Amino acid sequence: MTTLDDKRRRIERRGRIREFVFGIQDGLISNLGLVSGIQGATADLTIVLLGGITAAATGAISMAAGSYLSSKAEKEIFDAEIRAETERLANEPYLAQEAVLESLKAEGLPRENAYRIVQLLQPRPDIVLQTYHEKVLGLGRAEINRPMQAALVMGASFTVGSVIPLIPYLLAPGAVALPVSVAVSTATLFGVGVFKGYLAKKSPWLSGLEFFAIALGSAGLGYGLGVAINALSR
Repeated sequence: MTTLDDKRRRIERRGRIREFVFGIQDGLISNLGLVSGIQGATADLTIVLLGGITAAATGAISMAAGSYLSSKAEKEIFDAEIRAETERLANEPYLAQEAVLESLKAEGLPRENAYRIVQLLQPRPDIVLQTYHEKVLGLGRAEINRPMQAALVMGASFTVGSVIPLIPYLLAPGAVALPVSVAVSTATLFGVGVFKGYLAKKSPWLSGLEFFAIALGSAGLGYGLGVAINALSR
């Protein structure tokens, strides 16, 4: 049982990859596009750096708050559904048993086998209800019960991602700052893509190239937009 619990917790931890990947790629791509656009419009690197720092701070707060509120809302909705179904089935447990039976049949289990499973669960109404919630209603327990953890992961990963394009402007100011920022950012996102591909058991290289192409495209579009705005303002 301990091994199964450890595996479930490991799966739930890996589920946090959603917030990690989304946060770091959103922070990195949005800030890379922003600093590229600002530099395309002005040669003043102080303005570029201030704009990037401001975007990193406000974006991290916004993303963490949004992740917390959305996860909390999802949890509250799921909990309300579970309470409502638990109350509805309290005096009619056979309805939950029949629903579990039909769910098992729909998944391809012969009726007699599904019936035996339901009969085995019958002495434990709590397990029947939990099975009903998870298999019939699709209200699993993973991920939705930790809105604060989701917010912290999202905020931290967004901050890390949005700071990466700014580092070259602190260490290598001047004309080389932008190309170095693009190189560092695209390499970082390539690594994130490889990591995501590894966890998802898909081609790490294809996943990395996908992230790399998106980052490079964001920088190009941001810079082009900045140049266009600068030209139109003259």
